[in-house]
Formats: sequence, structure tokens, C-alpha cells
Amino acid sequence: MLWGLHSGGWMSGLYAGAADAYRAQVDLLAEHGLHATSWSVRELLAMPAGRREEVAGWLAERDIRVSLGVGGIDWLSTDDGAIRRATDETVAALRTLVPLVRAPLVSTGIDRNLHHYSRDVPVGCQIERLGVAMAPLAKACAAMGAPLAIHTVTHFGRDLAELCRRVPGLGLLVDTANFFLIGQPPVEGAAECAAYAVGTHFKDHYAAPNFKPLGLNVRGAVPGQGDVGLREIYGLLMEKAPAPDRLVMELEIDPVCDEQDRPRDRRDVLREAVAFVKSL
Repeated sequence: MLWGLHSGGWMSGLYAGAADAYRAQVDLLAEHGLHATSWSVRELLAMPAGRREEVAGWLAERDIRVSLGVGGIDWLSTDDGAIRRATDETVAALRTLVPLVRAPLVSTGIDRNLHHYSRDVPVGCQIERLGVAMAPLAKACAAMGAPLAIHTVTHFGRDLAELCRRVPGLGLLVDTANFFLIGQPPVEGAAECAAYAVGTHFKDHYAAPNFKPLGLNVRGAVPGQGDVGLREIYGLLMEKAPAPDRLVMELEIDPVCDEQDRPRDRRDVLREAVAFVKSL
């Protein structure tokens, strides 16, 4: 199992202003005994080749691996040629980048305007179309030893599990708190996803009822201190994931405030999160 820290969001403030943000991020991960993060394919391709090699050297020295994010592909497009071209370009990039950063997985996402309740493209049609569109990239990623994983955002766990059942080699990057976005209890959603989980954004939120409209208000919590049920979800993943020893478990932490609604110190929050991980 690889424990790591998501590279974006609130915690990136710990290194974003450094003279060399990549070096500072690598040093931060190593300081806390974390061995994984995630960067986008586009981000790495924008670097000069020499710079990529330099950063890859730091990663190797600290035994840190980088999951690769694939964006910009409209998986639900009806233009088969455009998807095929984007897939070919992505595969070519991954053949360079996967070995360079020892990527344990490749992640992608579905248009966030689409969800379980979409009427213009019903969920059954989404799954059918995605199954056809994603299969070639899933096959190529599996052959590279870095499985393709869908980041869970606006679908029920069972929706994405059904998609994985249809596409050999396709897995899930289970964002533990995002189930709140679709109105699903996180433990239930994680249970539906666990058999296909290859990684997580291990994230916690506090939740409170919102009656206008009926729903939830959520806010960031230190992992293990909120209402997501991370300890139970961890147990589900250990029991049901296809390869628990290879799971990529990235801590992701949204802004955490104290009782007076003041932002907490990021380093204190990260130390508490790592302590929770060690207790599992």
C-alpha cells in the first residue's frame, strides 16, 4: 500500500510559494513518510525534458511514485475519431511518463455536469458510451502496469462499479467524501466501489443537515475526525479491493477551521492526518 498526499487543493499551500515547488513537495512527502502523489500528464509534458529528469531523480531518491491524471478527453462525445486521437496521444505520453515517475495508476474523470440523475444523457446511456470509449485506454494502461481509474465525483458507487464490470482492467479512484455530492452515505458508496478500487482520495468532511433545499452542508475535516467513516471505509477496502497491498491512498484535505471558524495551521492538520493513518 502506498500512502501519499494529493498535490492540489488546500494542502498545496505548504509548498506552492517555495522557490522550487516540486522540490518542496517531494521534501514534504518525505518528511511525513509519504510515498505517493499525483500530477497531471499535461503538467509533466509542459516541462522541458531535462527538468522532468531532474524531478524524477528527486522522486527516486525519496522512493515517491506519482499517479498520472488524464484530463481534457470528452469521454461521452459522439465523435469516435476525436476520442481515438486523444487516446492515441495519451498512450504515447504515458509510455514516456509512466516509467519515469513509476506511476502506480492513471486517473481520469467524467464530465461533472453529468451524474446519476441526468436527464439529457441518462445514467444507463452514460455507462454504455463510457464503456466503449474508455476500453482502449484501460487496456493500454493495464499493459503498462498502471491501471486506469475513474475518479468518483457525481455518480453513485453502483453506477461506476457497473462501468468497471463492463471494461476489463478499469478501476476506481475512490474519493471518500465526494459521495456526499450525490447524496449517498460515504460508507455505502465505498462498499459499492471497493471491489474495483485501485486508489483513493482519502478525505474527510463534517456534515450537517441543510433544509433549503434538503441536503447537506459539508466542510473540511482532518482525516479520521469527520463524518465520512474513514476507519470503516479502510476496513472495507482491505477486505474487498482486488489488490489491497497495491492501493494508492492519497490524503486529500479540504480547508479545516477551528471552533472560531479560523483556518487551522496546515502542518498541524497534516501531522494529525498522518497520525490517524498510522493508527489504522
